[in-house]
Amino acid sequence: MNIIKISLLFRAFLLLVITFSTTAIQANNVVVDITIDQPQHHYANIDINFDRFDTKKASFHLPTWRTGRYEILNLANGIREFKAFDSQGHSLKWTKTDKDTWQVEGTLNKKVKISYQVYANQLAFRTRHIDDSHAFLDASAIIMYNDNSRDEQHIINMHVPQTWRSVSGLKTGKKSNDHSHQFIAKNYDVLVDSPIETGINEHYLFTVDNRNYELVIWGNGNYDSEKMVADLTVLVQQSQHIWEGYPFERYVFMVHATSGARGATEHLNSTIIQKSRFKFSERKDYLSFISTAAHEFVHTWNVKQYRPEGLVPYKYQQENYSTLLWLSEGSTSYLQNQLLLRGNLMSSNEFLEHLATRITSYLHKPGRQSQSIAEASFNKWIDESGDYGNNHSVNIYSEGFLVSWLLDFSIMEKTALQRSYRDVHNSLYQNYKVPKGFNEKDLLTILKDLTHDDYQVWWQKNIHGYVDVDFNTLLAKAGLAMSYGDKGKEKTIAWSGISTKQMANGLEITRVEKNSPAWQAGLTLGDIIVAVDSLRMVDKDLTTRLKHFQPKDNISITLFRRDELVTHQITLGEMPKGKLKVVPLKEATDKQKAFFEYWTGVAFPESKVDI
Repeated sequence: MNIIKISLLFRAFLLLVITFSTTAIQANNVVVDITIDQPQHHYANIDINFDRFDTKKASFHLPTWRTGRYEILNLANGIREFKAFDSQGHSLKWTKTDKDTWQVEGTLNKKVKISYQVYANQLAFRTRHIDDSHAFLDASAIIMYNDNSRDEQHIINMHVPQTWRSVSGLKTGKKSNDHSHQFIAKNYDVLVDSPIETGINEHYLFTVDNRNYELVIWGNGNYDSEKMVADLTVLVQQSQHIWEGYPFERYVFMVHATSGARGATEHLNSTIIQKSRFKFSERKDYLSFISTAAHEFVHTWNVKQYRPEGLVPYKYQQENYSTLLWLSEGSTSYLQNQLLLRGNLMSSNEFLEHLATRITSYLHKPGRQSQSIAEASFNKWIDESGDYGNNHSVNIYSEGFLVSWLLDFSIMEKTALQRSYRDVHNSLYQNYKVPKGFNEKDLLTILKDLTHDDYQVWWQKNIHGYVDVDFNTLLAKAGLAMSYGDKGKEKTIAWSGISTKQMANGLEITRVEKNSPAWQAGLTLGDIIVAVDSLRMVDKDLTTRLKHFQPKDNISITLFRRDELVTHQITLGEMPKGKLKVVPLKEATDKQKAFFEYWTGVAFPESKVDI
């Protein structure tokens, strides 16, 4: 009898523990109410309720950067009217301790609500934007967090105009008129990687391989919604050529058709793509859109599922350093067009044309002799673009693309077309998923496992050294070559190394390529060219005027510098006439054709140029 009583008491105790634990788990929610009742003024009011604190003071932060953009953005600059209350509605004293931290006092054993207003008019940053037609909300720019509650479930309640539809990659909660206005995030990290688009929008659903997809479009433009859905349906199927399996059950494509903002950002199981509203219908414009969609979709694996150690976990109040951001971004740029090619969303000619553009950019990038791709990755937080960036830096996207290409061809060659760079990424997905991060040593191990070769020397040369690409040798592996026209018909034209933009008083120099004729002659950024060989500059750009000269001609360029008139003498250089093309060889061997086909997944194209 005593044993039975003890057993019953134990069961009762266990049930009590389980009930208490369940209640505690259910109670550990951060509840966020977002009220948008003055959208025309770009305002949102935020109320955040936190469960009981066990400290006398509690700090609340707004991130200083957002995922997908490795740059300090100072997102707290739109916060006003901060207040803090206990569960009884009593005001709590608070102090702002740094640019994005608010410290509240008297929080011990109390539930706390913080309230503040957000000004949201940063469309181009893809952080926060509210107007009378919609709101795009990246939580990192509007929702504060407390370090101790970062892992707790967050419930987001949207209070928006009745006619608005709310869409997010987040799990949906309660619904009203089929327009989701409540979202649930497992934790703060999921929340900041799952933006919300709410407003008047077009909304489409489609299913592929038992995965649900959504396309939501805000803004009017010359896009074809049906074509976008059809092509996205094809695009998402191509991922399995690289990775085995999916990291999501549902994915959302968000598109903004705007009047200026452009760009895109990847998120956990969604993306936001911004394009000019009239940049969809022409083939080159639409190709830009679908290429961007492919890029962001690749990120769903590369970055969102596996990323370098320095970015795991995200540290929201400071820079997150890594020498491998080129793999996160450059490899994504490299893989995106392979998805399009395999899905017949991009032709072989368009693929090769894009490759030629990459090569041309590299050939006119003096910075490749000043910075390694590893250095560029580490310094992404402070990188410079424009004239200085071109002359003294490399880019994790463009040069990251090139080293990914080099690595791909090396793997393919060493394994006799049994393995490729795709296998590297699948290995990272299978073995280094977040919260695990990977480092350079891990990558070298993967490469050795795939090829049975040591990549230490290759790595030092191309990742930590100044990569030097022999494009003729590289392209020949796949039966391709560079061309500026038919053999024997190539021509050259005069070249200065200057880029300009038209101003009311002349042509302003926007870029001078390092070691070019203009560089050697002392021309520099900001000079305003007014005359060439004593004749007034009336052309829209310098290239048009230089058509009247030949390589090695000596010319005088008169310009204003600091409002003073000066003249410089330049000996013109030369460059090939016409646009660089990457073309298939007419006499390509079976081995070269097989290499191309394994690389791209499509048949070797016919040649129309005599090389």
